[in-house]
Amino acid sequence: MLLWDQLGGEQMIAAAVPEAYASYRAPIAAAVRFFVESLPGPRAIAILAEQMVLGPSAGASERLMELARSCPVLHKLGQVLARDRRLDPGLRAELQRLESMEPEVPMEAIRALIEQDLGPLEPQGLALEPTALAEASVAVVVPFRYREGSAAGPGPGRGVFKVLKPGIEERLDQELALLEDVGAFLDERCAEFGIPPLDYQDIFAQVRERLGHEVRLDIEQRHLASAREAYEGWEATVRIPRPLPWSSRRITAMERIDGRKVTEGGALARVDRGRLARRIVEALIAHPLWSTAPSALFHADPHAGNLLVTDDGRLGILDWSLAGTLGKREREAMGQVLQGALMLDARPILEALRSLSSRAVAGPALEQVVAKHLRPVGRGHLPGFTWMMGLLDEAVQEARLRVGADLMMFRRVLLMLEGVLADVEGGGGPDLDAILIASFVRQLVGEWPGRALALPRSRAFGTHLSNADLMQLALTLPWTTARVGLDWWQEVLAPGQADASFPACSP
Repeated sequence: MLLWDQLGGEQMIAAAVPEAYASYRAPIAAAVRFFVESLPGPRAIAILAEQMVLGPSAGASERLMELARSCPVLHKLGQVLARDRRLDPGLRAELQRLESMEPEVPMEAIRALIEQDLGPLEPQGLALEPTALAEASVAVVVPFRYREGSAAGPGPGRGVFKVLKPGIEERLDQELALLEDVGAFLDERCAEFGIPPLDYQDIFAQVRERLGHEVRLDIEQRHLASAREAYEGWEATVRIPRPLPWSSRRITAMERIDGRKVTEGGALARVDRGRLARRIVEALIAHPLWSTAPSALFHADPHAGNLLVTDDGRLGILDWSLAGTLGKREREAMGQVLQGALMLDARPILEALRSLSSRAVAGPALEQVVAKHLRPVGRGHLPGFTWMMGLLDEAVQEARLRVGADLMMFRRVLLMLEGVLADVEGGGGPDLDAILIASFVRQLVGEWPGRALALPRSRAFGTHLSNADLMQLALTLPWTTARVGLDWWQEVLAPGQADASFPACSP
């Protein structure tokens, strides 16, 4: 408790959590306090020393940012929240500094780490630039040049080394080991804090496994190669760094991509904001969703520091250490949820949600969640991707649906991108559903010639809908439209009496 009090922990959490979510301040404060006070003694002393350097005039937001910078796990959480419009603007500005920080690791130490893995650089035709480009939660990015005739090819070029920071693996291991303990701590106190019983220990175990990839740069190198393959044909609008041959388990060498963060004013002055926002949605959300691959790769850490506008106006997507895959089953299930919503039929929605869960979902809770989310559809609200994510969120919270780690990460991608897109386009941000619907229609039109020879129930398409699915939609939509109209009139004539259960609607 002493360390937490010295950090001003309660004030930090009060500054971070908006008033609308004040009921969550107690469990969040308790979880962060448990995490910080469980760190080894030397780490706790170092954190206190960093806080003392700030001085007595430092505000709660500044102290929270410094705490996040001291802990890789909290650093990553800060990046996730940095563009969340629900947070105080001052806090968001502090957290956005975590997206790409000024380097603090001395260049001499970085050179020593690189040569420890790769050997002397000059004989290999490599020359480090005098200063690092940026520092992130676990790594430092250092530019270098390679001369003609090097292992990268016949010509000279420019690249970057992403190098793990000294001691970061031990620090991250310490923090990741604590995550499951934090989850168990919350599981024991759900009633005390008034939070849903979600098996937090298991959820945090999944998070632990994924965050562990942050320091496995050999995994990032595989992701990078897979991403370049997945985005083949996108070269006119998207750039993925080309891997270079000087990599190791602790170092990733790749081509250097010049540009600015997509949220920076200088970057936005050169491009159409709306077009850039659409490109981000199409590349990072629509592309994996409409993929025909058995496992569709997606970037799982799209904070603004990892998204650039290049000098020629393309979208540069950096840092593939955190990536996930959506299986064909998950994408088909999403399609079935939306199809069921358009038909006002709860049955395919329930079947699809249950297929996504790693454990049986018993009791009426899931049916109640689905019925609740179908009510606005029955009043004429078009169900889109954000509607479906809201349904999934509530199914997890209220019906204890257990989804896989990759789908959970994809949901996090949506949350991160909502804030990034709002800062790119300005105002409330673009209409995510409208962009995805337009993308879906283009995908569907492109599939039409191939559907002529497809089996009726084959879903071997990017839209993940079979010809039978489309026929069922075509036959059912007139009935659905009529039902929406009838329920609207019933609500006008007898408010509160309209049927909201929507067990089924089929001709």
